[in-house]
Amino acid sequence: MGTEPTDLLDDAAGTDSSRRRVLRTVGMATAAGLVGTGAGTGGSVGAEQQSCPGGDHLESPRPGPDVLDDDPVLPPQFESTDEWDADPLLVSGRTAYDGGEFLSQGWAFDDRGPEDEREYPDEDRYANNAADILEIRTRPTDDGVAYRIALNTMIEPDAAIVAIGIDTGGDGDTDWGHNLGDLGAPVDHVLAVWGTGATLDGEALPDDAFSVDVDRNHLEVEVDLEPGRETWRHYAVAGLHDRDGDFRQDDGFLDIGDDDPPVYNVGFRTVEDEPLEAEEDDRLGLDIDLLEGIASLLGGEDGWRSANQAEALSERDISDLGADVDFGRLEDGDVDREIPQTGYHNRLYGSRYDLGEGITLDDEMYRTRVQPYSVYVPESYEPGEPAPMHLLLHSLGQNYNQYAASPNKLAQLGAERDAIVLMPHGRGPSGWWANEAELDAFEAWADLTARYDIDVDRVTIGGYSMGGFGTYRLGSLYPDLFARGFAVVGPADEDILGGPTDDLIGDQNAMRVTDNLRHVPLLMWAGVLDELVPYAGVRNYRRQLADHGYRHRLDSFPADDHFTPFVRDEWGPGQAYLGDAVVERQPARVTYRVAPEFGNDEYDLEHDGVYWVHEIEVADDEDDGVIDAISLVDGYDEPEIEEFEEESTDPELNTREGIHWRDPLERHEPENAIELEAEDVTAATLYVDDVGVDTTEPLEIRVETSHKLTLTLESGAGNETLEFETGESSQSVELCDRGPNS
Repeated sequence: MGTEPTDLLDDAAGTDSSRRRVLRTVGMATAAGLVGTGAGTGGSVGAEQQSCPGGDHLESPRPGPDVLDDDPVLPPQFESTDEWDADPLLVSGRTAYDGGEFLSQGWAFDDRGPEDEREYPDEDRYANNAADILEIRTRPTDDGVAYRIALNTMIEPDAAIVAIGIDTGGDGDTDWGHNLGDLGAPVDHVLAVWGTGATLDGEALPDDAFSVDVDRNHLEVEVDLEPGRETWRHYAVAGLHDRDGDFRQDDGFLDIGDDDPPVYNVGFRTVEDEPLEAEEDDRLGLDIDLLEGIASLLGGEDGWRSANQAEALSERDISDLGADVDFGRLEDGDVDREIPQTGYHNRLYGSRYDLGEGITLDDEMYRTRVQPYSVYVPESYEPGEPAPMHLLLHSLGQNYNQYAASPNKLAQLGAERDAIVLMPHGRGPSGWWANEAELDAFEAWADLTARYDIDVDRVTIGGYSMGGFGTYRLGSLYPDLFARGFAVVGPADEDILGGPTDDLIGDQNAMRVTDNLRHVPLLMWAGVLDELVPYAGVRNYRRQLADHGYRHRLDSFPADDHFTPFVRDEWGPGQAYLGDAVVERQPARVTYRVAPEFGNDEYDLEHDGVYWVHEIEVADDEDDGVIDAISLVDGYDEPEIEEFEEESTDPELNTREGIHWRDPLERHEPENAIELEAEDVTAATLYVDDVGVDTTEPLEIRVETSHKLTLTLESGAGNETLEFETGESSQSVELCDRGPNS
């Protein structure tokens, strides 16, 4: 249910202006000694002196969760060990030579077998992800050739088995043994390794030839082969160990046909082996099969870069899915790590939070430390020149590759705006961009920031369906991170009139925190015929924005259902709306509602302030609380609200309605004062340097509050804590009482 404005905090322009005039009257009366101040004292209260005047400017806390400012961490799977010291690639589907090592970087969670489905035995040791190859390395040694395989999940050391087929140029055999049968790739040697054993061509290797590292999920093995400076073709497949040195294949496992090999993952695959589509789009450097993308959006789990893997396995021919390893280049120590900087990439990052291993299917949570995301980087990008960024959130049931099937979306919201597009995974298909999914979005963002120059002042947010909800949610919780938002067919809440979600959202109802969107204009697209997100709910959300007097636009498409915009794939109006918008950093007016249950202490996700108003504490007996603060230092008045409604045919027939802001006709004279209304709040901190208060002069704080309020003023000149009783009152404080000429 939406939260209705109350008498205490009314965002309607007329009522709000009247209440502000009352507060200003209280302030003037207090200054004249006619009205008592909130704490039962009169006049100015001198703050504890610090370095004043000339005290350093004390900035408010940086926007976003702490993780957004952290440096990348290297997950255990990619750590250097012994003789393996090359840096990981962290870009899936790529290979490299680096100082004597050959590296092949795989995809996370592409262990989907010949049917392109996730189907593991219901046993804890597999965790629905045991045979997921993240990386394969090889290098020549004094005694032969060494290999290191990094798995995404390793609950038990011998849950998975990996077979490496080596084609040395001989006659080779396509039957690899180990219950694999004919794989279509002729090899001269088959190296099989699991955590407690290894064989070469069926012969057991000595114990000192292999090792397992359960902390890093590594399998390592060395074999007595002599490649010299030759180039040998390599293949790799992973499956489940049958506890007897072979691949497990039995009833009720993998749901494969009688002739399918018991393989979950094929290693050494590259982006050329797993294109996302089949029809080239020159603007993106991508091949796009729109029909496959639409099928994905309609309910299938696709986009895992595993389609050709599945086809090769079902046809028992993986001969095209291998890597040619040049041992001459390895002997020479060549370094060739060139990866295209621009275009569409699948990247991997290491999470700072250990949620466990594998995948839980009841809540579809991808828990491992290694997580994927996609990024599109326009050809116009130049290192050292910060580029805009668009955070694009996926739909329910989808993943980080959803928008590869929407070439116009990436082109119009990315390439044609010179913007980098970040597409996080959300740790699964149904996280509703809360808790773990919210954490993932910011960890991926932090990783991207370490790889590319992002203009933090030109960041926008958007998404489709559940991604539209995520736009409402994250835009409201972090308005100081985003310049504008573009939500397409997104539900605002779980109510049947707002869009049914089968209680997946629960208390995470975006309509509860619309107060926070004062400085984040939204464009919303809705289909009148939407069968999944009822049109009435989107109108409810728009009505709440209109009640606040906030900038927004709702484009209603009378002939559209839930999937029409994706099929049409035209986003020009969204491109124009996002434009070159700039994030509002320190606005004179801050409105922020805190709903503690939106946060998550386990992941350090706390939404208790924004801009120059922070550490907002909600009263114990309330579900949420809101503060509305205005700095009068530069003078202030409400913008003029201009409502509009018009017809459009871009990209199809629709009705546009919303609110523009115009500059106010009059503006109050500047004064060294802050006005604040607090509803169901007991404490807050104001970082007053960010709004330019004069700390050498009395600063007037005028308050109306529903509860006793502790207000802390923070400044480089000093700090002060003030207490306000319920109702309207005012206090004056001089943070620096030595004067400008001291």
